[in-house]
Amino acid sequence: MISVAMATYNGEVYLRKQLDSILHQSLPVDEIIICDDQSSDGTVDIIQEYIKQYPHIHLYKNEQNLGYKRNFKKALSLCSKEYIFLCDQDDIWDSDKVKEMVAIMNNNPEMEALASSFTFIDEHDQPISIRKKKGFSNNNLYIKEVRPNDIVEVKFDEFLNHNYFQGCSLLITSSLRDGFMKRFSTKLPHDWIINLIASKHGSMYFYNRSLFGYRIHSKNTIGAKDANLTTSEHVKTANEENTRILVCQDGMKVLETIKEVNPEFYAENKERFDAYYQFDKEHIEAIQNRKFFRLLKQNFNPYYRHLKSRKARCMDLIFVLIH
Repeated sequence: MISVAMATYNGEVYLRKQLDSILHQSLPVDEIIICDDQSSDGTVDIIQEYIKQYPHIHLYKNEQNLGYKRNFKKALSLCSKEYIFLCDQDDIWDSDKVKEMVAIMNNNPEMEALASSFTFIDEHDQPISIRKKKGFSNNNLYIKEVRPNDIVEVKFDEFLNHNYFQGCSLLITSSLRDGFMKRFSTKLPHDWIINLIASKHGSMYFYNRSLFGYRIHSKNTIGAKDANLTTSEHVKTANEENTRILVCQDGMKVLETIKEVNPEFYAENKERFDAYYQFDKEHIEAIQNRKFFRLLKQNFNPYYRHLKSRKARCMDLIFVLIH
């Protein structure tokens, strides 16, 4: 009933702890599919050691380096069970992660994807404290207030410029995996495409409960660093042009990907999607060319208010005035 899809690459330092946390779940998994992307350290040796004791672990060694997107795609394609957990090589799962998430999916057949929250941990497995922002949840990564332990649907338009939930937080159905295989593209991270497809079907949900430790270390640059910036650090980051235009660059990339992998869906929403794309393009140009009044005019566009908070929109105006 339950598969785990894991992509590995030079993960020997933390791999044992992750495998142990999966193997000691209160609800056991049926198979662990591991695709190794030509590791040069002891990763493969560790996995082969575990296979001797746990034959439901299956290792596939890539003949050439695929990169993390294609490597995860391969791992997902090899999973044979109805429920599939996506898994990083360096996290630690809580012992009831599988049991809780599978129970929720079983009780809600409309769900195709369920993301849980998590706790940031450091190299020594110690929790990293995050200062919670008002109006945010999921360690400040989701721009919506969700009460602890609540389950909420995440709408398609929410993913047009942001990917709020990493693959390591996801449980998906095999049918959603099959849809992902048909719509795969390297233009976006694999988890972002999965979230887009599920939310398009009205079947993407977020469970605001921490069910695993998401490790931050020297080779991992996402997450706690940005979520826990001081006020002065936020101001410094906000005064960088790349920061001000990144969300629109991502939005254009998402729309280009939708047009490529699902042209019929794009055609059905062409007027709306074209308007979003044009706004993103003009917003980037206004930031880059320091067009204050053009930005001011954009504040009357509902899409801009959906795209950025009031504070972020004010920072856009300040940015073009002082640079």
